[in-house]
Amino acid sequence: MSARRSGVRACVIGSLMVLGACKGTLTGPDVPDAGVSPASDGGSDVTELSPNLIPQEELFTCQGAVSDAPTRLRRVNRWQWTRNVGGAVTRGWTGFSFYDNPLDPNPRAPYGSYAVDETVDESMVEIILPIVDEYGATWAGPYTGSNRLDLLREDPSLRCMWEQAQPSTACIRNYLATLLERGVMYRPARADELDRLAAFTQSVLAQEPSGGGEDVRTHSLSRVVTAATLMSGALFREELGTPLGNGRVELGEWELAQQLSYALGERAPGAVPTWRWPETSASSKGHYGDIADAARDGGIRSPQVVASLIEQHVGGVDPTRFDLVQDFGEGERPRRGEAWLSDGVANFFRQWLGYTQVEAIFKERPEATSAFDDGELSGYRAQASAWDNLLTGYYGDESTLIQQMDDFVARAVVDDVAVLETLLTSRRFFLAATQDSGFDGNATRYTGQPYGTTAEIAATPEARWRTLPASERAGVLTHPAWLASHGGNFEDDPSAVHRGKWVRENLLCGYVPPLSSVRVRAQVGPHAPDKNARVRLEEATGRNECQGCHSLMNPLGYPFETYNHAGYLRRRDHAPDGGWMAPDGQSTLRNMPDPSLDGPVRDAVELSEKLAASGHVKRCFIRNVFRYFMGRDENRSDACTLVRMEQAYDEHQGSFKALLRALMTSDTWTTRREPAQGE
Repeated sequence: MSARRSGVRACVIGSLMVLGACKGTLTGPDVPDAGVSPASDGGSDVTELSPNLIPQEELFTCQGAVSDAPTRLRRVNRWQWTRNVGGAVTRGWTGFSFYDNPLDPNPRAPYGSYAVDETVDESMVEIILPIVDEYGATWAGPYTGSNRLDLLREDPSLRCMWEQAQPSTACIRNYLATLLERGVMYRPARADELDRLAAFTQSVLAQEPSGGGEDVRTHSLSRVVTAATLMSGALFREELGTPLGNGRVELGEWELAQQLSYALGERAPGAVPTWRWPETSASSKGHYGDIADAARDGGIRSPQVVASLIEQHVGGVDPTRFDLVQDFGEGERPRRGEAWLSDGVANFFRQWLGYTQVEAIFKERPEATSAFDDGELSGYRAQASAWDNLLTGYYGDESTLIQQMDDFVARAVVDDVAVLETLLTSRRFFLAATQDSGFDGNATRYTGQPYGTTAEIAATPEARWRTLPASERAGVLTHPAWLASHGGNFEDDPSAVHRGKWVRENLLCGYVPPLSSVRVRAQVGPHAPDKNARVRLEEATGRNECQGCHSLMNPLGYPFETYNHAGYLRRRDHAPDGGWMAPDGQSTLRNMPDPSLDGPVRDAVELSEKLAASGHVKRCFIRNVFRYFMGRDENRSDACTLVRMEQAYDEHQGSFKALLRALMTSDTWTTRREPAQGE
């Protein structure tokens, strides 16, 4: 049974887990023999194999350099294309979703926002054609397809396209210009783009049989929309700019608008609204229509306008959770937390923390070793039903583990004070209701157990927020969604490796050599009643040749051994005599990149509190924000922007919005280097 995705250095073979160990021994936490490789973004002639190999102090020392990242083309991804055409990015057990398209981000990229080696080939076109055809009918008149486009009812100049048997050239070009700007490219079409599509449209209309009719015209216009959505301007967005004469280019108004809208909302400015009775997800101007307006009137170049747009769109508080209207019905939305984040911001935290993997990792007896472990093995036991419902939400309308983490994160970000510290230390968790949850049964009655509570939780916003014991939970790293996403299949698996690796790479910006550097095979021994996860891991990785890698991961992962593989708080753990003993999360950290982190830690709660107070961790967080929203790795030429981001964060009491404002009004955001020959 497969246990992990390939990006983590372990897999299950039967009951054995094979762990990678690295050749050689490292003398410090981040000093492997890594060498250099070509830059993925073209920003330098050579760059480290990982941006985490750049000494952090060099990235936060501004010496006047200007970002050397060049211009680029960026293919839209699966989420973005779906949102652009008004589709849902979730797939229920019934219904059609535009999310069923092949435009996946590069799996090798650290974030889905990266643009690395992204192309469109014939196989992708074949898969996307039926989905594009479904979208096409919505542009064939105000009462066709899914009828989401109010602008087709509001703009009388478009009616000639479906009302006239032979539309004039002016009618066709006006319709196509509107289609391209408001439903395909989300920028004004260039003359050559409009000319090509107009010629194709004329040929399609000429093929209509005599007599025509609504169905015939709907089919014709669907063909036109299909052709339009396969144009390069529909599948790729530009960051090419206009040369300034000094080796740099300045991004155009629509390039800036698209960059901002995709970063904040994972969709284009003016993206098509969704009609879900009785509501439309946006006005006829489309989602982020104000960003499109700022491109039209030039306001997108004003730092004050950009700051206002960021303030408007990052997130907020709304008891109706209207932000979810495209994906969820009225029964589900009010059962969520009242704070919301825009798609782009929410996806940053999902991808940085990696907690959406909880759905994909099988858990054998998720309650094992917890206070709720009664030894039962039946697949119909209450704990198994509750865990399954926390993953799928099948019974009732209560939130899943992923959604509960979404709401936990949203509250911290929307409050916008000491955001990173709050994320790592808050004891206020959002849980599913166990009363009046929409289904009366074990599947909803025990959903609080992964958090360690059996309290009856009423179906009110206030009751769902629970303050958990300070000795048991502190922030995202102790949330069951994160713990389970970075845990193994069994309670005595070496989950410490996965959790420690994540902390090393994503909070400390350290480097753990990749699988290609592995030269030694270490097998975790068979499950045994007298060996817990820590013992099995130490026996497998205790040799000197293993420590080059595992000394970077294991000590940071051991504090999480107070939780099992699914994130339940352990009540007991395996003892050497085959019985039981108290769980052990103690660890001693040495040679940490921040000396304040060195020393003993009691458990994951204490570790989280120490990480939250570290300036090194704060800078690593800022680097990850930069990576996601810029869609590339940082390099030394970005130092002045990173310094500016840190200053903004500090001066505004740990404000995430200030962090984004500093980035999204910087020269790094608004300009690029002219590409060199061959780039």
